[in-house]
Amino acid sequence: MNARILKFAPIAILIAAALFAGCKKEAPFNPSGGSFGAGPAIVSAEKNSFDQVTAKLDKGGSFYLYLSTEQALGGLSKSIAAFSNLVGQTPLAPGLGSQNIARIFQVVDSLVKDSGVEHISGVGASSIAREKGFYYSKLIVHHYPGQGDGMMWTAFGKAPHPLKELDLLPEDTAFAAYADMDVPLAWKTLESELKKLHIPEVDQALASMPAQFKAETGMSMEDALGSLGGGYGVILTLDQSKQISLPLGASPLQIPDPALAIFFKVKNDAIYNRVDQITTNKILFTKKDQDGIKTIGITLASLLSGPLLSSFNLPSSITPTLALTRDYVILTSSEKLLQDIIAVQTGKRGGFKSTAEFKKLSQGVPNEGNNFTLVSEKFGATFSKAMQGVASAQGGAMGAQSKTLQDMMASNAVNFSYSVGVNGTEGWEARGNGNKSMGSAAMVLPAVAVGGVLAAIAIPNFIKARETAQANAGTAPQRGGNATSRQNACINNLRMIDGAKGQWALENHKQNSDTPTVQDLTPFMGPGPSGEFPVCPDGGKYIIGAIAEKPRCTIPGHVLP
Repeated sequence: MNARILKFAPIAILIAAALFAGCKKEAPFNPSGGSFGAGPAIVSAEKNSFDQVTAKLDKGGSFYLYLSTEQALGGLSKSIAAFSNLVGQTPLAPGLGSQNIARIFQVVDSLVKDSGVEHISGVGASSIAREKGFYYSKLIVHHYPGQGDGMMWTAFGKAPHPLKELDLLPEDTAFAAYADMDVPLAWKTLESELKKLHIPEVDQALASMPAQFKAETGMSMEDALGSLGGGYGVILTLDQSKQISLPLGASPLQIPDPALAIFFKVKNDAIYNRVDQITTNKILFTKKDQDGIKTIGITLASLLSGPLLSSFNLPSSITPTLALTRDYVILTSSEKLLQDIIAVQTGKRGGFKSTAEFKKLSQGVPNEGNNFTLVSEKFGATFSKAMQGVASAQGGAMGAQSKTLQDMMASNAVNFSYSVGVNGTEGWEARGNGNKSMGSAAMVLPAVAVGGVLAAIAIPNFIKARETAQANAGTAPQRGGNATSRQNACINNLRMIDGAKGQWALENHKQNSDTPTVQDLTPFMGPGPSGEFPVCPDGGKYIIGAIAEKPRCTIPGHVLP
């Protein structure tokens, strides 16, 4: 061994011994003084739901939260009453009597009590990684046993049930959501609260509403509400085998062909039968009744001109279809999607529940509940791609925001998740899996720009669609094509005239009784091929009429719906 090391060894040993002696263990911290350390746990002097909520959460993950709300929400109605007294004692502007103020606060107080928000005792949330990049998350909105009264605890499902709506999802489902909702109960509560205001105009509107509803729909409001089954949902599919083009600048973006369905539970056939009664035009509607499933198909090409469809790059084969099937009324954007839904519902196809993706996403998620939300990986990928494409195509209009948005979308991984909400004996519980922790900012940031991005898509394409439709409709009579296509072109002209009337009235502060001229409306129509006001392809004359009236054509059948 090196002699120099041996020489200094005794000195090193002495220094280490001194340091060790100086680091002896100190006594725990106590209130009367001493070192900081573990002391006796403090027991809350106020009641809270910490134990009840945290018992349902997963500790040790990437996100953990508990918030007691008993003090903030438990006395909310008392705070409203105190504020009402304060305002009632304050000098008010003419026309605002203390009785009116008191009445408004009375309604607000009643709404708070009826909502059940005062029963929320605490909120908790947690996320823990099942594997790297895959999280199991929970959200708890707690109330004590026996306190689940109010709209938020009853209108959105009183008890969990099997989620049969999952049996409507085709294999290529990209997004789906379903929720229980008692619309008759919600309307009854709202109506009751509005009546407490004792405002003549409100009372008159409520009294006349049933008659107006029947005049507009042809069925009583009571029958319509009574036929609803208490559940509503939406399904979006993306067909990877077919691609469509989004009109984004010089380089259209290719995405999987989308299809959309909206559905709601029903107790009887009342709503469907009423739609069946008013869809008598055999040119516009095709009806079938097969295997107990009734459908009404809408020929979209009969409602919108071909040029208008092509300006949005929508497939001409789109066939919106309304169906009455087992317990549901379903409106789909295509007959194919309806057939796919029926095939899954009747067990002829496995649907999304049979996929490996769903089996992974549904680990530890309840089989019964009152709502669910599904965002598949293909939806996230398509959405992210579309947002980046929009930001790139609209770069000139969005300026520096374009590059920022592209960077933000590119830096965030594609989001996918599945969660189920359950209304249990102690409040609402939501459990789900996904690739984002609840503490991840990436769950929130992309949504901030969605409104602006959608506007960037919609506005230029709306303008383009209107100009294209006008150019194809023409400004002089065109006798080509069959009678139906000429009729549709005329109706499109009437729609544009009607829209121009609304814009003219808004910008010039006109009343419903005012009647614009052709010269008044031309600036709001957009330039046609020769800058002239459009005319009927069959040579009819347009009667613009007052603002409150729909524009008309002198050719029979050329009438706005």
